[in-house]
Amino acid sequence: MCKRAAAMSSRFLLAALAALTLAAPQAGAAEPLRVCLDDSAPPFSLNNDGKARGFDLALAQAIAAKLDRSLSVQWFSTEDQPEAGKETKASVAALLADDRCDLAGAYPLLADALGGELADVGHLPRYKGGSREDRRRSIPLNPLMATAPVIYTAPAVVLGPTASVTTIHTLADLDGVRIGVEQSSVADIILMLYEHNRLLPRLHHIPPGRGLLERLDAGEYDAVLVDIHRFDGYRITHPTTALKLTGYLHPVGFNLGFVGLARQADLIHAVDAMIGQWLQDGTIERMAANAGLTYLPPRDPPVRPPLSLADLAKE
Repeated sequence: MCKRAAAMSSRFLLAALAALTLAAPQAGAAEPLRVCLDDSAPPFSLNNDGKARGFDLALAQAIAAKLDRSLSVQWFSTEDQPEAGKETKASVAALLADDRCDLAGAYPLLADALGGELADVGHLPRYKGGSREDRRRSIPLNPLMATAPVIYTAPAVVLGPTASVTTIHTLADLDGVRIGVEQSSVADIILMLYEHNRLLPRLHHIPPGRGLLERLDAGEYDAVLVDIHRFDGYRITHPTTALKLTGYLHPVGFNLGFVGLARQADLIHAVDAMIGQWLQDGTIERMAANAGLTYLPPRDPPVRPPLSLADLAKE
C-alpha cells in the first residue's frame, strides 16, 4: 500500500501547504464542513432508525476534525440504482451546485463522472429538509473536482449456498452454475461478452434493483458478478447470510473518493493531504475494517478513463 501511496505523493506534497493554509483561518470558526452522504449506501453511509454510520461518515468526521470544523451531513436518497448510474452522479452534482454541501462521498473517479458526459443541468434527489418543489427545480451544474482516491472497487464473484463450485479463478469457472444478473447492468455486459457469449446459457436475468443478492441467498441461482462493496453492504444488513465472496475481481474496477466543486480547490487539496497521510499510516484501512468494508487500496490511474467495450470484455 505504501508504494501506491508514494506514487501519488507529488499531489499530496503539493496539497500539504493548502491543508495548513485552509485549516488555520477555520480554527475556532462556527461554519461547519458540509458533506452530502447517501442514507442507504452501506457500508459507505447509512442513516436509519436515527443511527448514522459508515466508512464515508467516519472519514468525513476525521476530515472535519483535522480542519477544526464541526461536521454537518446533508443526507440524501437516490432511486434504486445499485450501480450509481448517470442520474445518481447528476444528483450529486446538483446537490453541490445548489450549495447543499462542500463535499460528497463515495464518488466514482471516472473521467466521464467528473465532466464530459454530465448534463448542463440536473435535478436534486430526495434530501433531508427538501420539498417536492425543490426536486422540480433545474439546477445549472458546475465543474467538479475529485479528491485523491481513497479506496478501489471492482466487480467480484459471489457464490450462493447452492453453488457446486467453491473457488473462482476466471469467469470460465462459472460454466457449470446458474448466474444471476441484472438486465443492462455492467455485470450483464461483462458476462454477455465473455468469450463470445460462452456464459449466455447460464444467465438468469432479473430486473434491476436490490433483489439480486436476496435471490442468490434464496437459491434462485448459484452465483453473481457484483460490485464487491455492494456485497459488503448486503452482509451488514443480512448478518446471517450464507453467501460467500470469492477471490475473483474483474479488471474494470475504479477508485472512489470525495468530490466537490472545482472552485473549492483549496478544500480539495487540503483533503488530499489528509488522504495521503492516512493511506500511509493505515488509518483509512482501519476505518474500512471498522465499517465492514473490504479494503482495496487505490490503484493507478487515480481517475480512470471512460470504460469501453474492450475493457468490459477483458478477463
